[in-house]
Amino acid sequence: MISLSCVSVEYGDKIMPLDDVSHTFHTGTTAVTGPSGSGKSTLLRLVAGLQNPTAGTVEIDGEPVGRASWFSAGDPRVSVIYQDYRLVPFLTVAQNLSLAVEARGAKSSTDQIEAALARVGLPSSMADRLPGSMSSGEQQRVAIARALAVESPVLVADEPTGALDADNTARITDVLLELGQSDDLTVIVATHDLSVAERMDQRINLGAGLLVAAA
Repeated sequence: MISLSCVSVEYGDKIMPLDDVSHTFHTGTTAVTGPSGSGKSTLLRLVAGLQNPTAGTVEIDGEPVGRASWFSAGDPRVSVIYQDYRLVPFLTVAQNLSLAVEARGAKSSTDQIEAALARVGLPSSMADRLPGSMSSGEQQRVAIARALAVESPVLVADEPTGALDADNTARITDVLLELGQSDDLTVIVATHDLSVAERMDQRINLGAGLLVAAA
């Protein structure tokens, strides 16, 4: 369970991407919607420990999210999935996954990598491929597999289907739903795409930094 309590983020000139937001995210999938600049990405960064709130608290299972710093890769309980995949182009799929695991201070194994790929519907033969030889949908599934390989209980995805066509958007949404519903993970997806948001278990809508609706 992820709890945000009276969370605000303020930049110079009183710009507030989030203003006194409180919400609890439960196991399963939640869509975070709202126009550009409404605070969606800021909320995800707070949950991941990549940004600190100006006020309020963010907790996972009652424990504060790790504080962001120059020396921190974020809270180890949270994995982040980006719209642009952020795969290392000169490393194979297996090496990309191993790098993520080792960055958390653990050792990866072939079985672990193959299991992560299987969970997103990719065969083990993909392990030796370079990202540039794969379709955009396959690269996004690898990015999700990389997040799974580190075995974090929380996944946050920032516009994960924003660069995909309709077919791949549906496939990636299927994967995220399966992870939230069958793998007992907390999956938070920031999206502009209502076809994605409508399939999530829960939805919250942000507007001008405020939580304006939840369902």
